[in-house]
Amino acid sequence: MTVVEMTQPVGGERERLHNPHVQTLRVPNLSEIDFKQLRAGRLARLQAMMAKHDIPVCLFYNPANIRYATGTEVMGVWTATTLARYSLVPAEGKPIHFEYANSAHVSRKFVEDVRPADSWQYGATEGLERAKRWAAEIKSVMAELGCAGEPLAVDKLDGYGFLALQSQGIEIADPSPATVDAREVKTPEEVQLMILNGVIGDAMMAEFEAAIAPGKREYELLAVLNDSLFRHHGEFMFTRLVASGTNTNPWMSEAHDKIVQPGDLVGIDTDANGYEGYVIDFSRTFLCGDKATAGQKEAYRISYDCVNGMRELMRPGMTFDEFAHRAPQLPEGYRNLRYSCMAHQAGLEDEGPGIPYTYTDQKVDKDMSDREIQENMVFCLECYAGKEGAPYGVKLEDQVLVTANGAVPLCTYPFEKKLL
Repeated sequence: MTVVEMTQPVGGERERLHNPHVQTLRVPNLSEIDFKQLRAGRLARLQAMMAKHDIPVCLFYNPANIRYATGTEVMGVWTATTLARYSLVPAEGKPIHFEYANSAHVSRKFVEDVRPADSWQYGATEGLERAKRWAAEIKSVMAELGCAGEPLAVDKLDGYGFLALQSQGIEIADPSPATVDAREVKTPEEVQLMILNGVIGDAMMAEFEAAIAPGKREYELLAVLNDSLFRHHGEFMFTRLVASGTNTNPWMSEAHDKIVQPGDLVGIDTDANGYEGYVIDFSRTFLCGDKATAGQKEAYRISYDCVNGMRELMRPGMTFDEFAHRAPQLPEGYRNLRYSCMAHQAGLEDEGPGIPYTYTDQKVDKDMSDREIQENMVFCLECYAGKEGAPYGVKLEDQVLVTANGAVPLCTYPFEKKLL
């Protein structure tokens, strides 16, 4: 494959519109979303990919995989770190869901066959024997599903769980070839939900920006974001990425008790699960005050050019490798602290392979280089611009839907005019 010549580094002294986005997506009313078809469509995609990758049966503990396959969600934050509920999903036929006992009535609204979940997680030295009893049940249910003797693709377990399955002679495989391929292209109903959550994200950002003022602490601004998310029927935030002033460089400092001061940059990454669990993930950086420094503007222009350049470039049919080489490149002085990738996918969580930065001495992983951008994928286009040792940095990110005509922003909140 011929690699397209890299785009020149970004940045410069030129005027840019602070709001290049025009809302062109129609936001659906909830009554227009067919939730029954949402669940059926996701399961159909998953089972088709299981058949494609020769995966006869999956055991899911990851809450997002469970939700994708069954439509059920119970205590998503808690069950993300516990082994409290799980689903067995065959490549043909209906899933069997094992629910946290007191929540079985919740899942029975969506799944025909709901059974009590067994757990050994807090059993200490007795945990292995309890896990072996669980594994024997799993083996029995696999036979019930017509999958006796087949490999079992497991997304998440602890050591006792894996040992117990092995003690039953169950061959363990990985489900990610099927789950990644299924989830990265959104069904029509998922697209509607992503659009709806984009609007929620804009509302969250508006309330967040309005709350920025000297004397506010970072965790107070985070509370504004959380409050807005919950009032718009969102579910939870999965990071706490609010930073101000010197905490913006390097990026990834989470909110704590730093007081916002006049002249500070204030960065935010929404990182939230919105309505029906779909991710709201975009970033803005604001100025607390009226006059930015030349260095702040330089960093902002670089990040702004990268994010918008990627959005303008992205088209279905491009390979990840082609996109990585044609996308705007960070200037040399900004590369060491760059974000971990230039783009990643999103749905019920961060999904699918991302697209890394690629310079002359780097390549996209060989197994990902020919992977194609497809219509109805959702990407988060990331850029962090900060120099080592600088007292500030700029984080910007757009969440976009890939359409036949290119990438369309799901969140259309304007960029900071004072920094352009």
